[in-house]
Amino acid sequence: MKRLKFAWIVVAVGLWHCGGTGEKGTSPGATLEPPYAPHALRVERIGDGEIWLNWQAAEGQNEVIYVVYRSLGGDAAVAIDSTFETQFKDRGLAYELEYTYRITAINSGGESEPSNAISGQPLNSLTPQMPTAVRAVAHHLEVLDRLDIALNWATNAETDLVGYRIYRSTEPNFAPSIDHLLRQVSVPGFIDEEVEVGTVYYYRITAVDRGAKESKASAEVSDVALPSPVLLVPVAGEETAAPLTFTWGGLPGARAFRVIVTTSLTSGEVSDIPLTSDTTAVFTGRIKDGRLVALEPGQVYYWKVVASTHVEGVENSVSRVESFKMAE
Repeated sequence: MKRLKFAWIVVAVGLWHCGGTGEKGTSPGATLEPPYAPHALRVERIGDGEIWLNWQAAEGQNEVIYVVYRSLGGDAAVAIDSTFETQFKDRGLAYELEYTYRITAINSGGESEPSNAISGQPLNSLTPQMPTAVRAVAHHLEVLDRLDIALNWATNAETDLVGYRIYRSTEPNFAPSIDHLLRQVSVPGFIDEEVEVGTVYYYRITAVDRGAKESKASAEVSDVALPSPVLLVPVAGEETAAPLTFTWGGLPGARAFRVIVTTSLTSGEVSDIPLTSDTTAVFTGRIKDGRLVALEPGQVYYWKVVASTHVEGVENSVSRVESFKMAE
């Protein structure tokens, strides 16, 4: 069998034997022999696209690195990984192939002879688990020319997974079919840019393995890209007096609004107005240097409203920025 020559492994193991005098293998001029071969290599488990191995180390030989060799059919064995443990999980394997394994041990004295050989063929007996923690967040940000719905979900644990299928409908409680298939992706996330403002989109996600087994569909999630809020009061460019109440038009599907007041078109926020599900809000100033910020007479300010379809206020759409002047 072709021997593995990992210089860094040999050096690393050699460093373990460079301690103080009196320890085994550390006396000046001592030569360490290669370790004995690992033995009793066996297959602990064969699963969907994976084979789990374990073996026994030669007695008294703990300071070694094990190298895992794998071969297919009559092909030469190839080193695929190394480990300090006496077990290894080989994942992402093809179902229809039989894999053969041997293990060697390496210390600063060299590499051992190979262990006994063991073989196994992965299965495809299990259907992937249903994706969980699916979330949809819509965005309609005209200033950024952004219109989409961002999807994400928890990563499945299956090692033979090839991807996820995204199903979409404009009708709630839909049963996924080929007509609803939007895309198949390899990662747990997707940005759907084929959306229209004001249309509610419903999504369900499935997981698919290398053998084309498909999970049950996830729980249904939905969202809608909201139109931009229309600002009503204070009227753009006009003077207004304290106490100041902001008013804007309602949006079907909106669950939370936030009013932002600034000293310029792009910065200098002075407001700390709580989220509201209403279409009015009274000005509340920020605390700065231990004092509550108040709107100054004669000063021009700017305001906008952020709308969200989520109660926690995740930004969906944003109004135009308008100005107002505090009466003197």
